[in-house]
Amino acid sequence: MNVSLSNFDEKSIYGKNLTLVTAHNETLVLRDEHGDLRTYVDMMSAYGSCNFGHCNSQIVPFEAYPADIAACFYPEEAKDFSEWLTGKLKLPEHEVLYQVGGSAAVSAAISIAQRIKQGKVAYLSGSFHGLGLDALSITNTHKTHALQYTGLLNALAPYGVEIPFGHEVYINWSDISCFVFEPIQGANGYIPLDRQWLNRLIDAAQEHGVVVIADEIQCGYYRHGSLSMAQQLELQPDIHLFSKSMTNGLYPFSAVVYPKAYAEQIQEDLFLAHTFQTSALGCYASMSVARFIDANNIEERCRIVEEFLLNFGRQVSRFEQVKKLYVTGPTLSFEMEGIRGKQLVQACMEKGILIFTGGAKGERVRIAPPVTITLEMLEHSLSEILDSIQSLVLKTGHSLV
Repeated sequence: MNVSLSNFDEKSIYGKNLTLVTAHNETLVLRDEHGDLRTYVDMMSAYGSCNFGHCNSQIVPFEAYPADIAACFYPEEAKDFSEWLTGKLKLPEHEVLYQVGGSAAVSAAISIAQRIKQGKVAYLSGSFHGLGLDALSITNTHKTHALQYTGLLNALAPYGVEIPFGHEVYINWSDISCFVFEPIQGANGYIPLDRQWLNRLIDAAQEHGVVVIADEIQCGYYRHGSLSMAQQLELQPDIHLFSKSMTNGLYPFSAVVYPKAYAEQIQEDLFLAHTFQTSALGCYASMSVARFIDANNIEERCRIVEEFLLNFGRQVSRFEQVKKLYVTGPTLSFEMEGIRGKQLVQACMEKGILIFTGGAKGERVRIAPPVTITLEMLEHSLSEILDSIQSLVLKTGHSLV
């Protein structure tokens, strides 16, 4: 029996039609169209949703869950997790609004900001903030590839103010409601931002009463070595957004961490309800991940993986085609002159290694293994990626440095 699946996703980057069979920590077992099975190493952590490994035996929130979902009512774990997260962030004067998925968190944060100060939304070149129409309107990386990229966005376009990446420009903050940024740009290819430049932007925005929102949906939860990269960079946004590995990919849940004082400023009876917003499963999964983090030295694991990537980066740098290489915690990215990112992705896939592209034109390569990856598998995977790079360089007729 043939089953038809939509092509409106990114599986085409791998060039194969594969089905997921099983997953464990860093490995996936995939079945091809002929029924053959093969084990692959997920060096992308499912877009950063499984930073703590697939089917982690220490993150098991659904074995005997006592409740599933009820409109308007959260389980006790919702309060426990809110206190845990604000405690970890050292933000006792903040609270958590739960949402369903990352785009909804961005939308909620913008909506809160509009209640504090009406105006436009400032964002950075190279940003990606989600696929909801409001989130997509302040996105410019991969924007034109989105299914949601339609004429409807034209109505929202006047409300966005794009800030050129890394440039000192005059910004009229007086008519801006909020400034949304990623501390490390994810879809753009794991691009770290200059901390001093970003700090100047944030200070200027806050001086004009602009709400500053750190979108840590992809970069948070130790994807780059810290629970909050904004705090790691000593930035002080008003609102933090988390999702993805907040549940280690087990449930599409997100958290908007905002100042309690905003509720007093708004002084309206407002609600923002999605069917699954109060699902107990998201709260159970988030709290289970929190307990896993508390029980393990995640920072040390990040440091160990980072050391492997730094060594790999030194080896890769001997190829003159490799440009703009960044190691940000347990994550590495680069681009190759004259070689498309997709070429390396597909070459690595032939070796059983899953990496992915990034950047506005897919020119960058992103490598982001789970921080729980076994060191033997990490060393093996990086060796295979290195061999793939060398083969592509030789095929293009370039010599090695």
